[in-house]
Amino acid sequence: MEQGGSFNKTRVSLAVAFAMVAYSAQAQDAMHETMVVTGSQQQLPEVVIDSEQLDKRQATDLSDIFRTDPEVSIGGGSSVSQKIYVRGIEDTLLNVTIDGATQSGYVYHHQGRLSIEPELIRQVEMSAGAGRATEGPGALGGAIRFVTKDPQDLLQGDERFGALVKAGYYDNTEGYKTSLSGYGYLSNQFSVLATLSYSDQGDFTDGNGDEQPYTAAENKVGFVKLVGDLSDEQKLTLSYDRREDEAYRYHRPQWVESVKNAPINQEMVRETITGNYQFDPLNNDWLALDITAYHTKTSLEHLDGPWGDYLGEAKSYGLDVRNVSALGPHLITYGIEYRDDEGYLGSPIYGADTDEGRVLGVYMQGDLQLTDAVLLSMGLRYDDYQLQESNSEEINHDGFSPNINLTYQVMPGLDVYAGYAQAIRGAQVREIFKLDGAKSQVDRKEERAENTEIGFNWLTGNWQVSVTGYWSEIEDVVGETDERPRELANLGDLQTKGFTARVGYQWQGVVAGLSYNQSRPELNGEPLNDDTKGIGTAIGDTWVADVSYQVMDDVEIGYIGRYVERLTDVAEGYAEKPGYALHDIYAQWYPLNNDDLALTFTVKNLLDKAYRDHASYGNNGEIAQGTLDAGRDIRLNVSYAF
Repeated sequence: MEQGGSFNKTRVSLAVAFAMVAYSAQAQDAMHETMVVTGSQQQLPEVVIDSEQLDKRQATDLSDIFRTDPEVSIGGGSSVSQKIYVRGIEDTLLNVTIDGATQSGYVYHHQGRLSIEPELIRQVEMSAGAGRATEGPGALGGAIRFVTKDPQDLLQGDERFGALVKAGYYDNTEGYKTSLSGYGYLSNQFSVLATLSYSDQGDFTDGNGDEQPYTAAENKVGFVKLVGDLSDEQKLTLSYDRREDEAYRYHRPQWVESVKNAPINQEMVRETITGNYQFDPLNNDWLALDITAYHTKTSLEHLDGPWGDYLGEAKSYGLDVRNVSALGPHLITYGIEYRDDEGYLGSPIYGADTDEGRVLGVYMQGDLQLTDAVLLSMGLRYDDYQLQESNSEEINHDGFSPNINLTYQVMPGLDVYAGYAQAIRGAQVREIFKLDGAKSQVDRKEERAENTEIGFNWLTGNWQVSVTGYWSEIEDVVGETDERPRELANLGDLQTKGFTARVGYQWQGVVAGLSYNQSRPELNGEPLNDDTKGIGTAIGDTWVADVSYQVMDDVEIGYIGRYVERLTDVAEGYAEKPGYALHDIYAQWYPLNNDDLALTFTVKNLLDKAYRDHASYGNNGEIAQGTLDAGRDIRLNVSYAF
């Protein structure tokens, strides 16, 4: 998403894209502020989550961020192990970015590959399934875009500078979190935001009252963003984000202790540098330039482990240059992308391995307002992949990814839509901690996704209703073979079918929503299981209820319920997954009748349910058993802006 400011065509682009769906600004006001249904993922993000809701949840990890979306499940138990699954598809098959910087590194399959501090997030945008040509290369299962805050997001009224102090306590882990932010204008054109955050969490306790050993974590975050409004037509943004995680945890953090899973010292660091330039001339409908350059590096170090010391690193450099041209009511977005990836695994005992890959893509997406009631969106991208595996042959893949979507406004407030999209992904840098292991088969082919969706959005009075049905297939999906010597090969076809329904209602100070998702991912006709790593897993039907009530102008209370039905359709040899219901509550109070001082009380897993998320690794005998998730967690947070 564009970065705001005074860019006329950027705003026009967003406005027209939102017009593709049934919900207008009125619908957004009626829905819960931070979960806005905007229709087909082939047009705009299906879900937008903003910072206000994250504050109310006192979000500390990915599970908190996506708590209210039934299409998203977070597995792993402890925060360092968490992975994102969208409609049952693992985030390794999605295109994930932070301020436009692609997070392509896949470090270690026993823990999550994504790390971000919720404190920094302005909003999260999610599109499920292959979609628009602008979503980047390799978006087989969709795209997730994290957008960080600007200085202007924290400044109030006519303030030129300010500061924000936060402190939180979490009783389940007997942990705490503190942060300090300073922000303001350096001149009339330049503003800056700087944030330091520190959290120290102990081992969590599950719903049975048992402490899960070696799940503690210590996190340090540093973030700086410089924004230059060079003129009414030009904007420059530079940011630096560093996150450090250090703990003594199991070698495979998603599993409980076993003969194969002793605790070791681990250090993980993510560092991202991003630059963005926008040029949007006021009197030129053909030009709205947006350039993003980035460098991101993720490293994981295992110290004094059973195989000695290991250092794994994933590095990416990238550039995205795009332009939007307005032709009357039509918008054409076109551009070029380039990304260079490198994976490194080194050990003083076993030596080093390095993979080097790159992808070059060109794309065009047209949003054509054929009539007042008919919007046609169609696009095409071409991607060329090259991978040099360590001590192996070079692999080259390329291909086209078309998409088309038609939206028809049946009457004011009611839109119906249907769309079809393809996406390809060629060979990329392998999992870092397996660079010394399985290599690609000689005849490995690129992966190809097809996604078909149909649905409607309806706004009437205080009600909003959205239903989407989808069918997707990823042909020649790549994974590791079971036979030894193991290889990365095309395992077959991954098919997913299902639907999502959402209902929202607003009445005076009450905003309520109920949503449901059913997804059935199958590989070669058999449900995914917990060992289809890097691909996905099977998850039960999921319901989410989200209710908030504005008691007074300065007091809000809320409830979030998440119910996952028992999963009986499982792969052969795997146990059924029991259902569970989770209940969260929160209350937020502004005692000074302004936004300066905020007191937030949150209880996560109110009834102290003992459960294992369906996206977490289950019980596969004594050697492999996933941890349970955390039990009741009472959270208190105080923030003061001055």
